[in-house]
Amino acid sequence: MAANDLTSLTETAIIYQRDLQLLPYATMKSVLGELGISLYPGIQNKHVMTNYLRAAGIARPYVQGTVEDSQVGKLEEKTLEIHLAYANVKDNIQNYKTTVVGPDQLLGKNQSKKHPWQMLMLTSIVRTFSEDILDALFHGERNTATRTPLGCFNGYNKIIDNGISDGSIAEEEGNYFTTGAITSANAYTQLLAMYRAANPLLKKMRTIMIVPYHIAEKYDDQYFDKYKYKPTLDNYGNTILDGSNGLCSLIRTPYQGGSRVILTIPGNFHFGFDSMADQSFVQVRNPYTDPNDVQFWIQAGYGTRIQSFNQKVFMVNEQSTSVTAYSGDFIS
Repeated sequence: MAANDLTSLTETAIIYQRDLQLLPYATMKSVLGELGISLYPGIQNKHVMTNYLRAAGIARPYVQGTVEDSQVGKLEEKTLEIHLAYANVKDNIQNYKTTVVGPDQLLGKNQSKKHPWQMLMLTSIVRTFSEDILDALFHGERNTATRTPLGCFNGYNKIIDNGISDGSIAEEEGNYFTTGAITSANAYTQLLAMYRAANPLLKKMRTIMIVPYHIAEKYDDQYFDKYKYKPTLDNYGNTILDGSNGLCSLIRTPYQGGSRVILTIPGNFHFGFDSMADQSFVQVRNPYTDPNDVQFWIQAGYGTRIQSFNQKVFMVNEQSTSVTAYSGDFIS
């Protein structure tokens, strides 16, 4: 077998650059779509959204000489900040070979065939990079000292924890509900109680309840024990929360660990990424002393935002979270 050179591997990365750029979107699209997350592409550094919150109770009975001033509303800024994440993968070029195919010699065709691992290596790096980002979607906390995917950017749990700390998420705000420990004996009861405690205007809209897989399975257990048949599903195969008049679907996700349950509307959670049009998304280089060692370099910026914690669009329970990780097939 004749050794393949670095040029061939680099050319493969360049030729399929557009496909490689779209692969993270293809990998994450279904997950983000199921969770009702809105995409914000092409962000450079940060994107600031301003919410206008209207003050309630400005109407007064008119009495001459007793006119009072009222506050119309206030502005609330929500920032989606992009942080750069990268992957630096080192491999040996001897894993990439071309081979001479006998019949092609007789037919006068090109005798050199690219080894199938060449493209597979490139796509695998991008796919794993994308799965790492999904692992950080809820549990990420920006920290350059961690050197793990979870340090790449702040995930939704970090944003929620900050909201609890600063008081914007609280029982008196109408967006914080105490479920207690959720078990197979009470999951159906507690999730329905949380939904019924939500603002009536939230319950009038189509909503999603984001739940860890084990919580949804416990809901199924109690529901079956109670009614002796399985819960009703919506058109997308998601469980309809019984008692929600068909307006709330349970979205079970492996990327949320622990027992935190989130009730919200589709589109309230945002996921942003930078533009990769002006750079090579995947680069193949040879910066090492050993000429057979190859560096695969990939980088992109990502960030999250929750548009509003207002009780008309959001509620969360008091339970804790635990980190989950599903990227790749083994831990190196």
